[in-house]
Amino acid sequence: MGASVGIGGLIIGTTMLVVFSMVVASIDAKVDSSLQTIESANEALPVFTIDDATLWEGAVVDVQIGAGGSGYTNGTLVSSTGNGGFSGTFTVNGAGAITAVAITSHGNYSSAPTIVVQGQTPTSSASFVVSIGNFIHSNITNTGSYITPLREIWVFSDGANPTNLGSIYSSGINDPHWYSGETLHIQWSESGTLPVSRFALSVKGVNMASSLA
Repeated sequence: MGASVGIGGLIIGTTMLVVFSMVVASIDAKVDSSLQTIESANEALPVFTIDDATLWEGAVVDVQIGAGGSGYTNGTLVSSTGNGGFSGTFTVNGAGAITAVAITSHGNYSSAPTIVVQGQTPTSSASFVVSIGNFIHSNITNTGSYITPLREIWVFSDGANPTNLGSIYSSGINDPHWYSGETLHIQWSESGTLPVSRFALSVKGVNMASSLA
């Protein structure tokens, strides 16, 4: 009889330990969940403005080197046709042939402009192949306290063509973050079909849109 009572007590004691362990695990899970909720609530949300947004339908989006020429020194490129505002720079090799081109201002034209080297007399002339397309310019300002990684910023045109800001050209960005009080100038070669009427920005679930001028 005593042995039976002892075994019964052991079983009951073991069962109580299992129940206690389950209760402790449940409490731990609830505490972890509560802490995560508190941390989430304390995390600052992005606050920003779209200061302006402009669509240039005839921007120079690409300049390819047709012939590199010879006898050049590193210099600048301009348009010899129209007053659209294109400018660029180029670098040369040891023979003075143009090997690389960088666009510094995309400009805006009704048809593809003729691009030429500014102020140099080469041994043989270079030539360029120009493509024009849609280009959106926008200034955006971080008015909140949240320091935003560029990879968390997405831009859209008319709710489509999502593009990550970290993958497109933005002048003046030397650091992959958008700091509080900082204004970024976005220059986005938008590949969608015209007409495009709205530019939108999405940052960590916070969305804002602006009509294109």
